[in-house]
Amino acid sequence: MKENNWINNLNTLISNLLKEYSLGIDDIRWLISSRIANQLLSDKERPIEIIKKIWSGKLESDLYNMEEKFIEDLESQLERGLIDEVWIRELFAETSELKCRRI
Repeated sequence: MKENNWINNLNTLISNLLKEYSLGIDDIRWLISSRIANQLLSDKERPIEIIKKIWSGKLESDLYNMEEKFIEDLESQLERGLIDEVWIRELFAETSELKCRRI
């Protein structure tokens, strides 16, 4: 029962921070899309790497339910103590910045 309470607290923390930064799932998708685009553009000198990523289905896999996987990964990292609230705040500040540039 304590573990479920801990997980609920993590979900609450992330939900509250999303609200605090006025971010929604669409904003998270934009952040992830930006990161994927930057990664693909950094491989422009090696087009074979981009081709392999598309051909193998890795790009499709990265895009499928990307926001859900992203939030789940945040929760998992938070639970394991790999990140903390400060780290998430920095991430959401970056996301907020991207949101402002998008509009």
